[in-house]
Amino acid sequence: MAANAQPWKKRREIPDMQVLDAAEQFDDARELLQRQPPGSGVLLPLLNAAAVAVELFLKSLSTESIFVPQSDFDGYKVYAQPELKHHRLHELFDNIPDDIRIELEARFATAGITTSATSLRDLLMTYENLFMASRYPFEAELDIRNYPLAQLMELSTFLRTVIAKMKPVDKIEW
Repeated sequence: MAANAQPWKKRREIPDMQVLDAAEQFDDARELLQRQPPGSGVLLPLLNAAAVAVELFLKSLSTESIFVPQSDFDGYKVYAQPELKHHRLHELFDNIPDDIRIELEARFATAGITTSATSLRDLLMTYENLFMASRYPFEAELDIRNYPLAQLMELSTFLRTVIAKMKPVDKIEW
Protein backbone atom coordinates (compact mmCIF):
# COMPACT_ATOMS: atom_id res chain seq x y z
CA MET A 1 0.00 0.00 0.00
CA ALA A 2 1.30 3.47 -0.88
CA ALA A 3 2.32 5.72 2.00
CA ASN A 4 -0.71 7.97 1.47
CA ALA A 5 -3.24 5.22 0.63
CA GLN A 6 -6.33 5.01 2.80
CA PRO A 7 -7.35 1.58 4.06
CA TRP A 8 -11.03 2.55 4.44
CA LYS A 9 -13.79 3.05 1.90
CA LYS A 10 -15.63 5.81 3.78
CA ARG A 11 -14.94 7.53 7.07
CA ARG A 12 -17.17 9.86 9.06
CA GLU A 13 -16.59 11.62 12.34
CA ILE A 14 -19.97 12.21 13.94
CA PRO A 15 -20.59 14.96 14.54
CA ASP A 16 -18.28 16.41 11.94
CA MET A 17 -16.59 19.32 13.70
CA GLN A 18 -16.10 21.43 10.56
CA VAL A 19 -19.79 21.28 9.66
CA LEU A 20 -20.81 21.65 13.30
CA ASP A 21 -18.73 24.84 13.58
CA ALA A 22 -20.55 26.31 10.57
CA ALA A 23 -23.92 25.27 12.03
CA GLU A 24 -23.09 26.92 15.34
CA GLN A 25 -22.07 30.15 13.58
CA PHE A 26 -25.42 30.30 11.79
CA ASP A 27 -27.16 29.46 15.05
CA ASP A 28 -25.26 32.28 16.79
CA ALA A 29 -26.53 34.62 14.06
CA ARG A 30 -30.04 33.25 14.59
CA GLU A 31 -29.80 34.01 18.30
CA LEU A 32 -28.59 37.57 17.62
CA LEU A 33 -31.42 38.19 15.17
CA GLN A 34 -33.96 36.61 17.49
CA ARG A 35 -33.08 39.13 20.21
CA GLN A 36 -34.04 42.06 18.01
CA PRO A 37 -37.33 43.75 18.91
CA PRO A 38 -40.44 43.07 16.81
CA GLY A 39 -40.57 45.28 13.74
CA SER A 40 -36.77 45.43 13.40
CA GLY A 41 -36.97 44.24 9.82
CA VAL A 42 -34.89 41.10 10.28
CA LEU A 43 -37.54 38.35 10.09
CA LEU A 44 -36.30 36.96 6.75
CA PRO A 45 -32.64 36.83 7.83
CA LEU A 46 -33.78 35.21 11.10
CA LEU A 47 -35.72 32.52 9.23
CA ASN A 48 -32.84 31.98 6.81
CA ALA A 49 -30.18 31.73 9.53
CA ALA A 50 -32.36 29.25 11.43
CA ALA A 51 -33.02 27.18 8.30
CA VAL A 52 -29.31 27.02 7.48
CA ALA A 53 -28.40 26.18 11.08
CA VAL A 54 -30.90 23.30 11.22
CA GLU A 55 -29.70 21.99 7.86
CA LEU A 56 -26.05 22.10 8.90
CA PHE A 57 -26.75 20.50 12.30
CA LEU A 58 -28.30 17.58 10.43
CA LYS A 59 -25.47 17.44 7.89
CA SER A 60 -22.91 17.36 10.73
CA LEU A 61 -24.30 13.92 11.60
CA SER A 62 -23.83 12.32 8.18
CA THR A 63 -20.90 14.06 6.52
CA GLU A 64 -18.00 12.10 5.06
CA SER A 65 -14.44 13.01 5.97
CA ILE A 66 -12.27 13.45 2.88
CA PHE A 67 -8.54 12.98 3.42
CA VAL A 68 -6.37 14.67 0.80
CA PRO A 69 -2.66 13.74 0.86
CA GLN A 70 -0.37 16.75 1.06
CA SER A 71 2.88 16.89 -0.87
CA ASP A 72 4.48 19.52 1.35
CA PHE A 73 4.18 17.43 4.54
CA ASP A 74 3.60 13.81 5.48
CA GLY A 75 -0.10 13.80 6.18
CA TYR A 76 -3.52 14.80 5.02
CA LYS A 77 -5.74 17.83 4.86
CA VAL A 78 -9.20 16.81 6.02
CA TYR A 79 -12.33 18.20 4.39
CA ALA A 80 -15.98 17.60 5.14
CA GLN A 81 -18.26 16.51 2.32
CA PRO A 82 -21.98 16.19 3.02
CA GLU A 83 -23.40 13.12 1.30
CA LEU A 84 -26.58 14.99 0.36
CA LYS A 85 -26.14 18.40 -1.21
CA HIS A 86 -29.66 19.77 -0.92
CA HIS A 87 -31.96 21.39 1.63
CA ARG A 88 -34.65 18.70 2.16
CA LEU A 89 -34.53 18.34 5.92
CA HIS A 90 -36.39 15.05 6.22
CA GLU A 91 -34.02 13.42 3.71
CA LEU A 92 -31.00 14.81 5.57
CA PHE A 93 -32.48 13.34 8.76
CA ASP A 94 -33.09 9.97 7.06
CA ASN A 95 -29.43 9.93 5.96
CA ILE A 96 -28.15 10.05 9.54
CA PRO A 97 -26.93 6.65 10.81
CA ASP A 98 -29.75 4.67 12.44
CA ASP A 99 -28.34 4.63 15.98
CA ILE A 100 -27.90 8.41 16.04
CA ARG A 101 -31.27 9.07 14.41
CA ILE A 102 -32.97 6.85 17.01
CA GLU A 103 -31.18 8.72 19.80
CA LEU A 104 -32.31 12.08 18.37
CA GLU A 105 -35.91 10.89 18.20
CA ALA A 106 -35.76 9.61 21.79
CA ARG A 107 -34.41 12.94 23.04
CA PHE A 108 -36.99 14.82 21.02
CA ALA A 109 -39.78 12.82 22.67
CA THR A 110 -38.76 14.21 26.06
CA ALA A 111 -37.57 17.69 24.98
CA GLY A 112 -40.84 19.49 25.55
CA ILE A 113 -40.84 21.39 22.25
CA THR A 114 -44.24 23.00 21.75
CA THR A 115 -45.42 21.22 18.63
CA SER A 116 -48.15 18.94 17.41
CA ALA A 117 -45.53 16.91 15.52
CA THR A 118 -45.25 13.37 16.84
CA SER A 119 -41.60 12.97 15.89
CA LEU A 120 -38.52 14.99 15.09
CA ARG A 121 -38.77 13.85 11.47
CA ASP A 122 -42.35 15.16 11.29
CA LEU A 123 -41.29 18.50 12.76
CA LEU A 124 -38.48 18.77 10.22
CA MET A 125 -41.01 18.20 7.44
CA THR A 126 -42.87 21.29 8.71
CA TYR A 127 -39.87 23.36 7.62
CA GLU A 128 -39.36 21.89 4.14
CA ASN A 129 -38.89 24.75 1.69
CA LEU A 130 -38.20 27.31 4.43
CA PHE A 131 -34.73 27.87 3.01
CA MET A 132 -36.33 28.98 -0.27
CA ALA A 133 -39.24 30.82 1.35
CA SER A 134 -36.89 32.90 3.50
CA ARG A 135 -35.07 34.06 0.36
CA TYR A 136 -38.02 34.39 -2.02
CA PRO A 137 -41.04 35.36 0.13
CA PHE A 138 -42.44 37.41 -2.76
CA GLU A 139 -43.14 34.31 -4.88
CA ALA A 140 -46.79 33.22 -4.88
CA GLU A 141 -46.21 29.62 -3.80
CA LEU A 142 -43.89 30.55 -0.91
CA ASP A 143 -45.50 31.89 2.25
CA ILE A 144 -43.40 32.37 5.38
CA ARG A 145 -46.56 32.19 7.49
CA ASN A 146 -46.44 28.41 6.91
CA TYR A 147 -43.40 28.11 9.17
CA PRO A 148 -44.08 28.50 12.92
CA LEU A 149 -41.35 30.78 14.25
CA ALA A 150 -41.31 29.75 17.93
CA GLN A 151 -41.04 26.05 17.06
CA LEU A 152 -38.24 26.77 14.62
CA MET A 153 -36.27 28.57 17.32
CA GLU A 154 -36.84 25.64 19.69
CA LEU A 155 -35.83 23.16 16.98
CA SER A 156 -32.54 24.90 16.29
CA THR A 157 -31.77 25.16 20.02
CA PHE A 158 -32.71 21.49 20.52
CA LEU A 159 -30.40 20.26 17.75
CA ARG A 160 -27.50 22.41 18.95
CA THR A 161 -27.89 21.26 22.56
CA VAL A 162 -28.24 17.57 21.77
CA ILE A 163 -25.38 17.48 19.26
CA ALA A 164 -23.10 19.44 21.62
CA LYS A 165 -23.56 16.70 24.22
CA MET A 166 -22.77 13.87 21.80
CA LYS A 167 -19.52 12.06 22.23
CA PRO A 168 -17.77 12.17 18.82
CA VAL A 169 -17.50 8.78 17.14
CA ASP A 170 -15.73 7.53 14.03
CA LYS A 171 -17.83 5.48 11.66
CA ILE A 172 -15.64 3.68 9.18
CA GLU A 173 -16.70 1.54 6.22
CA TRP A 174 -13.98 -0.84 5.06
